Amino acid sequence: MRWRIAILVSAAIAISYLDRQTLPVAIKAIEREIPLTNEQFSYLQSAFLLAYAFMYAGGGKLADALGTRRGFTVIMLFWSFACLSQGFALGFAMLAISRFLLGVGEGGGFPTATRAVTEWFPVKERATAMGIINGGTAVGAVAAPPLIAAILTFASWRWIYFLARAV
Repeated sequence: MRWRIAILVSAAIAISYLDRQTLPVAIKAIEREIPLTNEQFSYLQSAFLLAYAFMYAGGGKLADALGTRRGFTVIMLFWSFACLSQGFALGFAMLAISRFLLGVGEGGGFPTATRAVTEWFPVKERATAMGIINGGTAVGAVAAPPLIAAILTFASWRWIYFLARAV
């Protein structure tokens, strides 16, 4: 059972890494509808990364307060809605808010994943479990560009955010 937990958490982390790649990969398509300067693009990236960094502690606190299962569920739902909200953006401000909220949600992923490992695995298996979970980062980052490109071939950039929730 515990190895299934590691695989499920790894899949969740992979989805989070796919979500964070949507903007950088689809930026050219987005800019056709929402013109962005390089400076604005950097603000969008910074909004995500600032929130992400600060929420490592906040996400850990949330997992401690709610427990691992409930905490991870809340965190995943939050980042899912934040990702989805980017598909409804009509301008830079809404994209910035959505990216910030995505960082808030995803920032709690690793602290909660670490908590899951400490609860489900004996000390001698924790490094392997964390390796499986951290592998999700590479899977999500590698899968994102071709998936996003395929969606852009057939649909508007907005569908990237809508279909990412179907994953």
